[in-house]
Amino acid sequence: MFRFIHSADWQLGARFSQFGAKGSALREARLTTLRRTLDLARQKSVDAFLVAGDLFEDNQVDEALVSQVVGMFSDYHTLPIYLLPGNHDPFTGPDSVWQRRSFAKAPAHIHVLTRVESIDLGGVWLLASPLQQKLSTVDPSLKLVDLAASVPAGAIKVGITHGALAIEGKHQPNDFPIALNAASRAGLDYLAVGHWHNWLPDTDGGRLVMPGTPEPDQFDQDRSGRVAFVEIDAPGVAPRVEALQVATLDWKRLTFDFLSADASRTSLIHALSSLAANAMRTVLRVELTGTTAPAQLAEVRTWLEGKLSPFLVGQLFDRSSIALSAAELVDLQSRHPILAQVLADLDQIEVFATGAGGPPRPPTDATLTLIEAQRLLAQSKIELTALSAEHLTRARQVLLQTMQEVAP
Repeated sequence: MFRFIHSADWQLGARFSQFGAKGSALREARLTTLRRTLDLARQKSVDAFLVAGDLFEDNQVDEALVSQVVGMFSDYHTLPIYLLPGNHDPFTGPDSVWQRRSFAKAPAHIHVLTRVESIDLGGVWLLASPLQQKLSTVDPSLKLVDLAASVPAGAIKVGITHGALAIEGKHQPNDFPIALNAASRAGLDYLAVGHWHNWLPDTDGGRLVMPGTPEPDQFDQDRSGRVAFVEIDAPGVAPRVEALQVATLDWKRLTFDFLSADASRTSLIHALSSLAANAMRTVLRVELTGTTAPAQLAEVRTWLEGKLSPFLVGQLFDRSSIALSAAELVDLQSRHPILAQVLADLDQIEVFATGAGGPPRPPTDATLTLIEAQRLLAQSKIELTALSAEHLTRARQVLLQTMQEVAP
């Protein structure tokens, strides 16, 4: 029997710049999760720990991080660790993270798979096809076919590579497309793959598994936070694959819809209360949707900012639209004529860009022409055709929210 942990897409050193100073807490959580997963591997007495690409965010990560990770791996000296370069951290030669001093001095149980090779693990063969560039239209698992043919036929064969599964409409042509029958095509008992960040088992008769990222990094990754615990009894026997939950942080997304503001407030209060006990391990986004007046938007934002403060990361993501009544429009033009004109200009730009206008504005003698709109945008190197309704809606929000903040 061969027992091992299959993981991928750790992307240690990810910057999380969208979360500002909180990004450091998210980076640290990934290291905590790696330590926990190594502990699990030791508890289960596995024969190997595999990382199928993208251990690091890129080849430019800090040396201090590389040293810390190698030091962590060194603590598990009885656990054979096999690390495959992926598309984020490809083996590109001297500038690769895998050529750093920390790896050059790493203990013998830490193996970096920098070339196409087959490794005898004592009657079990590990067949590796690492990535040496960031993009390619070539299936990296093709190289495993020849490797598998060169090892003993009666041995367990485990392949490891990195790339997108070649599912029509779900991958880019230059994203290392891997055939859905890659494991059986090469005669493998199991193919360890990395790249996509959600758990995807049961491909090619259960012999090809994408475990996803062990620590979520997006709000749509509802099947992440796992590694695969794999047991293979004998050559040709279907592997047993168990998803082990290892994530340190929970990523949650909630919605406040201004079209049903009272119900949304009640629902959010209940949801936030249920998350409170785990607040310091939660990355939370509340999305604002629907149409509202500036005053109501400001009130809800203030209310939510207070509710989000206990969470490790609490983010407001505003997709709402601003609506002004006719009286508010007239008042705006009298008190803030420049702002009113800018809003009217945004409406006109939206007509030019999308064929649809924003909320009606009071008539003006200074209606923006197409040539004037193109000239103004060109000064900021913006193509008119590149603008969407969402861009213009966001611009209106910024203007009106700023007005609310500075109004006496």
